[in-house]
Amino acid sequence: MLISDYPVVSVHIPPVLRPLAEGRDEIMASGETIAEVLEALGRECPALGEALLCADGSLADGLAIYMGGAVLHGRECLTMPVDQEEVLSIVAVANPSCPAGLAYTPVTRAAAPDGEAVISVGN
Repeated sequence: MLISDYPVVSVHIPPVLRPLAEGRDEIMASGETIAEVLEALGRECPALGEALLCADGSLADGLAIYMGGAVLHGRECLTMPVDQEEVLSIVAVANPSCPAGLAYTPVTRAAAPDGEAVISVGN
């Protein structure tokens, strides 16, 4: 695991998506925003990433994020910052899907000038 300056958060995976997350119900990930955390999950579990984010960067239809006592929907929620040790829950309100032709494409993060990873994912 690479060390990151970004907050490390716990992401709870709903039962319907656990087969895509190697059966795990929780994954630790880091990122500055909800979108970066979800992208980190996609690098850790590519099948899960395909179910979470569409190619245009939007949250897949049928999903919401629960954070800080609120259920967050839509593209705007992805830009929200996360705090250290935050707990995010992915909420499946329907079968997740992206509009036709908008399948997820993994994002590759560049290394910071000091050689450290910008985002890291741990088990």
